[in-house]
Amino acid sequence: MPSNAEGAEVKTTDDPKTMIKTWRPAAFLHADPANPPPPYAVIILNQPIDNPGLFVQICKNASLVVAADGGLNRLRHLSRQHDIALVRDVPICPPTQPLITKQIPHAVCGDMDSVHPDVLEHYSNLGTKVYRDPDQYSTDLTKCLRHLSSPEWKQYTFRHWDRYQTLARKAKQHEVSKQSSVSLDDTLDVLVVGSLGGRADQAFSLIHHLYAVDEDPQIQCGDVYLLTPESVIFLLRKGRNRIHTPVAKSQLGENVGIIPVSKPAVISTQGLEWDVQEWRTEFGKQVSTSNHVRREEVEVTTTERVLFTVDLGCIE
Repeated sequence: MPSNAEGAEVKTTDDPKTMIKTWRPAAFLHADPANPPPPYAVIILNQPIDNPGLFVQICKNASLVVAADGGLNRLRHLSRQHDIALVRDVPICPPTQPLITKQIPHAVCGDMDSVHPDVLEHYSNLGTKVYRDPDQYSTDLTKCLRHLSSPEWKQYTFRHWDRYQTLARKAKQHEVSKQSSVSLDDTLDVLVVGSLGGRADQAFSLIHHLYAVDEDPQIQCGDVYLLTPESVIFLLRKGRNRIHTPVAKSQLGENVGIIPVSKPAVISTQGLEWDVQEWRTEFGKQVSTSNHVRREEVEVTTTERVLFTVDLGCIE
């Protein structure tokens, strides 16, 4: 079925001029010293970590690693199961050695009703900061996103990351249309490690959070990506979106989908096997799934925010 790509210009509600929002989902998945990604944080949810190779890859280059309550249990289980040493500020071992992340979690956030007391004590003794938030009207993921938006963590990130100067320069070159008073140099992109398998209500909750990020005034972060064991998912903005899709380099897979979760949308695409122009998509009628990337860049123009999903490539 048709899916996304480049299309006719559509004016956004945020800017009277047409802007192109650029997405680089593969930048975080494959380290490239010549072209490092902008600063980003990893949030570990209380769900199985089914792709250890992917997990290690994204954590070792992250500015911050934060566990959402019971996500700390998952991390502890992974370290025991796969013999992953979690040591802060040490070089990454050669591929022949056990998988090693660059840092233990910098923080754990939540109401602490899921994390095991012994696990919490273990990481607390290693230096992980504990942020207890008893609020029952916000999820642990929301609490993590809010903490990442705090001045304390922003200052920590940019003060301690040795590649800050290079990345700050690159960040200024990105084409971003984010509704926020915070400058690009002060915001973090966020990779949420989770899964859409298991309980259906939790899967819908994760999708909900992608939409809710822009609506919460306490959350001031960059782009938010949901990483599942097989896909990366993010929410395209209204207007023109350009997605870097290095399929030829095996950094991403070819299968994509454009999903109108919140409301019907009219989309135009370029760079897919089945491109469309001014194509209305709506649940219960027609939805673009199982399309294929055919260019290194895909462009999607949309009248409403829509989910974009793309397969992960080979993670070394």
